[in-house]
Amino acid sequence: MTTDTNETNVRTFAAKKAEPGPQPLLIGLVGPPGGGKTVSALRLATGMKSVRPGPIVLIDTECQRSRKYAEDFDFMRVDFEPPFRSSDFVHAVRQQLKHKPCAIIIDTMSDEHEGEGGYLDFHTEQIPKMGGNEYAAWNQPSRLRQRMIRAYQNILAPPLLFTFRAREKTRQVTTNGKKTVINIGLQPVTNMQIMHGLDLTCILPPRAEGVPVWQSDKVGEDFVIKLPNFLKPYIRDKQQLDEEMGRAFALWASDSKKKAAAFPGAPPSTKSDEPDAVLDEGRAAATNGDKALREWWKGLGKADKSRLKGRLDGELKPAAAQADNVTDAELDFDAPADKRRAA
Repeated sequence: MTTDTNETNVRTFAAKKAEPGPQPLLIGLVGPPGGGKTVSALRLATGMKSVRPGPIVLIDTECQRSRKYAEDFDFMRVDFEPPFRSSDFVHAVRQQLKHKPCAIIIDTMSDEHEGEGGYLDFHTEQIPKMGGNEYAAWNQPSRLRQRMIRAYQNILAPPLLFTFRAREKTRQVTTNGKKTVINIGLQPVTNMQIMHGLDLTCILPPRAEGVPVWQSDKVGEDFVIKLPNFLKPYIRDKQQLDEEMGRAFALWASDSKKKAAAFPGAPPSTKSDEPDAVLDEGRAAATNGDKALREWWKGLGKADKSRLKGRLDGELKPAAAQADNVTDAELDFDAPADKRRAA
């Protein structure tokens, strides 16, 4: 501990050599009913069990629907009933750690957002307590959600698998002063801050039978999919999520000296692992809302604007809209902020 003339009890921050060790692993499976989200999560978790002994624990928010898989998979169940507070999702996971599970599945994380007593309901409950101020009413729900995200990211083991409901959405965009409607694809029923906190995210369309989408030409889906280079070798393109992939993921996340073997035919990475300082500045601006994002964009050069236009439409505008709690933020980026429609 060090001391200077102005401060006492100053914390000490020591640097040490970086060495391999256990890694948090958060996996998101996104899709509408019928794509195979729950079965895929159970198959991945079954493969993880060969690396990390212990039971599979499935936290079921969907009226005990996971019981239908009890004959095909060996797992423990947790009946998670409303209210679906962010803090309760943390407690539900932490209370399972005593079982030393090989993996924990949260099926479905979308109830944290739109389920009974979830994020949106909690906001509504806070409005009268905030004297009718709808914006102030977001403070407590947002604080609990941020704590939940940090709590999940700090769990070194076991791996956490999240399923998310998804809906197909369209967006109106303005190009050269002309407004058109485009299909942006399947979008998860959740907050994008939660999605950005995951390590691996794929989309399971209707009737996918567990075969995920790792690339999409729809701008909304492209920004949901996350396949970083450090996990890319353990994916087999155009094949089901299965036990072998689960085993590879678990080996990567463990502190075992035995490394997972790379699979041939891995899909191209849809997200670069290379740092992008300008994009990171944009993401930080978006968390402060539309006004901050506009100022950031205004200060960019022509080359950066051309390079990041897709990011602006697909990622940053929706994030700014969520920060401001408004809808249709993407309708016309050049329009005054006061013309946007409140949620």
